[in-house]
Amino acid sequence: MVSPLALLALSWATWGAGTGTVVVQAPAQVSGLLNGSLLLPCHLQPLEPNAQVTQVTWMRQDSEGGLHKVAVRHPTRGPSLAEPERIRFASADLLDASLRVSELRAEDQANYSCQFATFPMGSGIAWTWLRVLAKPWNTAEAQEVPLRPSTGEPVPVARCSSKGGRPPAKVTWSPFLNGSANSTVEPGPLPGTYTVNSVFTLVPSGQADGRNVTCRVEHESQEEPAVLLVTLAVPYPPEVTISGYDDNWYVGQDEVTLNCEARSNPEPTDYTWNTTTGPLPSFAVAQGTQLLISTNQAINMTFICRVTNALGTSQKEQTILVKDPEGSRLSPGAIIGIVVATIAFVILVVAGILYFKLHRGRGESPPLRHTPTCLP
Repeated sequence: MVSPLALLALSWATWGAGTGTVVVQAPAQVSGLLNGSLLLPCHLQPLEPNAQVTQVTWMRQDSEGGLHKVAVRHPTRGPSLAEPERIRFASADLLDASLRVSELRAEDQANYSCQFATFPMGSGIAWTWLRVLAKPWNTAEAQEVPLRPSTGEPVPVARCSSKGGRPPAKVTWSPFLNGSANSTVEPGPLPGTYTVNSVFTLVPSGQADGRNVTCRVEHESQEEPAVLLVTLAVPYPPEVTISGYDDNWYVGQDEVTLNCEARSNPEPTDYTWNTTTGPLPSFAVAQGTQLLISTNQAINMTFICRVTNALGTSQKEQTILVKDPEGSRLSPGAIIGIVVATIAFVILVVAGILYFKLHRGRGESPPLRHTPTCLP
């Protein structure tokens, strides 16, 4: 039975010889899977009356151009096969010389000729290129990255393997994440097959850790490309941030808190708080990732959170200002003086307005002042 994965080219080659009326038809190319089976089609178009087939011959052309007999069929003597255990004629019809080939080997890949000899019309021939494919086995996995400080050089973080394909598969990665890929081809587990190994490398960073990358394997024996997902595990030193300060802290507030947050792989092992001038003051108490600060006095200070994991130590600074509202308040006496002055000013303005309206209502005008004129 022909493997359902055997692929037949749709284009057919037609050749003629002898008197020019012997027409042999065969596909230009036939493909089958390694260790599978396929049909090598070859047909002779119906002959004229009184003409007959005298012999059918299949030949295989080697890489140097030499020809070797594969199968011969005579109308009376029957078939003669080079490898009867795996190659045979598919039909007893003398006009159908198709061969059924099983247990395909890599060396079966070659050019094959199918020749009909007839009497009295002469002979005709057709050529078919037989391709032997092997479907690869595809795998992908994350690579374990050694726990050592980064040198800024790319390291392998994922590996994709397409094993035992024929011809070699095409392997690509996406997205690149500022990385690169290097592929090598080596002999596969079976003769004539190939294994493609592709290694994805990048410089370790927090942006790459936990990201998904895809290995895409394309091979003509597959109906669709194989898409293999890999989640990266990339070690990197701590990346530190400090939150909690909103630039609006005042003396007398409830106790306020700074939070030290770190992303790293592996997880942090230690959090340490201090200041740019030395140890923590008495009004600041460290509790792991948090720093509790008492606001009973004005503060202008820069705090530092240092975080350590197996790859190293990183730190972040945060300057805080606890404002003293008392410095911006007026004394009670000053406030009373401002209120009294304001009231007095309002009274004077109101009195002036009333005086103006009163004299205007009586038709009186303020006396005019005469300025003496000096004559020369």
